[in-house]
Amino acid sequence: MAEVSLTKKEMTTKGKSENSKKMKTDMADMVPIAAMNEDLLHNILLRLPAKSFAFASCVNRFWSSVCNRILSRPKMISAFSRNPDQLRAGEEVLDKVLSEPIRPQFVIANITCGNMEETLTLITERVGSRVPIIVSVVTGILGKEACNDKAGEVRLHSTSDDELFDVANFAILLTIGYLPGMKVDIIPVIQAKGESGAEMEDKFVMDIRNYMSMVSGHAAAPACLILFAEDTHATEPVLHKLDYAMPAETVIVGGQIGEFLHKRGNEPRNVQLQKDDIRVLAGLIFARDRHRPAQAERIQFDTAISNGMSSVDLRYKAANVNVSLGPSCPSTLLTAKRRGEAEVLDGDQILDDIDNILENYIWENDSYLGVIKRRKYSIGLEEKPKIMSSLVFHQVNGSDDQDLLVDGAGIKTGDQFQVYLPDLKVAEAALNDVSAQLRNLKSKPNKPEVVGGFAFVGSCRGDSFFGCPNADSSPFLENFPELPFGGIFCDGEIGRSLILEKGEEKKEVSIQRFLHVYSSVYLIVSYTS
Repeated sequence: MAEVSLTKKEMTTKGKSENSKKMKTDMADMVPIAAMNEDLLHNILLRLPAKSFAFASCVNRFWSSVCNRILSRPKMISAFSRNPDQLRAGEEVLDKVLSEPIRPQFVIANITCGNMEETLTLITERVGSRVPIIVSVVTGILGKEACNDKAGEVRLHSTSDDELFDVANFAILLTIGYLPGMKVDIIPVIQAKGESGAEMEDKFVMDIRNYMSMVSGHAAAPACLILFAEDTHATEPVLHKLDYAMPAETVIVGGQIGEFLHKRGNEPRNVQLQKDDIRVLAGLIFARDRHRPAQAERIQFDTAISNGMSSVDLRYKAANVNVSLGPSCPSTLLTAKRRGEAEVLDGDQILDDIDNILENYIWENDSYLGVIKRRKYSIGLEEKPKIMSSLVFHQVNGSDDQDLLVDGAGIKTGDQFQVYLPDLKVAEAALNDVSAQLRNLKSKPNKPEVVGGFAFVGSCRGDSFFGCPNADSSPFLENFPELPFGGIFCDGEIGRSLILEKGEEKKEVSIQRFLHVYSSVYLIVSYTS
């Protein structure tokens, strides 16, 4: 039997002919889809999950333009899962937040326990390596559950009045956002071995300014900073330097949490620290893109704060102050004088003063000194220092016939303070005020659409404090019941507010209040069409 063989040229020609026929057939099959009218295509694409939507935007220019119009409005989506299996819980919340069209610009993941690296890796695999991600361990989460869209809280369990233990089961809250016209990245604060606090603080501010200069132009300020800070004594001075350096129009919110990992947008994975380096905080920065000014200006960030403390009407001046450096966090021993008096009071005498005013009210376990600290601040060596007054809280840990013992450091002789106590009525009234602020936001003349919300809630609040579930979520639930909001419980709530106090000469003095306790700080993201 004669063998039939084809030359290389004939084989090539035949292959091209068959491929050409297949391509024409495939294109013929695609014509009805590609040629469908814009409204029908828009309605189909609008229902796709994020991954399929991304593929659809690459079909052709027409499809891409329709996809861009769908994503012309910002989105911010949160969901949490109580699934005790860390991997499955992560998949559940990722499936939920990526179940609709979105191009993630940032991801915030908050877990109650478990392995942060595993969560970071899982998220990176699903959203891509160019998306900035923060993963943190927190004392609790709140928001809407991925499996049923019902509002709820997951908190630490306690077996006695004095002990708190980790949540028995893993829980995760995931928040992703897409804000057209904004550039988003993470700027960390990592203290290197031998680096002074002042050097670290200045570097953080300069890193923010350099990023803003690159993205928004010279002298521009961030629209918003969301901070996740480890609960260490190094955090407070960084926050006050930031509060001093950033203009009033920059919204700053956040919380002190247990631990965090971060991955910047230009990094493929979490950066490993050098030996003896310390993570202090990570700031998620939102900068208006100078190349897309029209879109950027339509997005607004607003904050509201529900305070949960009231002050006892006695004012003191710190007299003798000594700092004790403990293994993890410093503490301060102090005596004080009543304002306008010469007698120096020991710790027991100060607390006896409070007892006499409050009579039978039990308060010792949750009392704080609210210390007004007048300090000089500057950035670098060239800037002339300026004075800023801040109200800073230090928890009272005990007293004796010599000193009052409080957490933390930074109190100086001559600093004025009052004792602050948790106050349920104040907290409830403040929640009503926050809810009213959100209602007013809806009624503005430009009719902004609220697209996202996040809350930083004091770890001592929640249903055990209010006696009812979801109290801290109520401003969102009452005003925007369909909003997929999220929030965390933390050990220090970050939010800018300004109060007026009468000084010793009865003149009003502006005092910054930045790091709160027993409070809820709300971030609201809105869009004006």
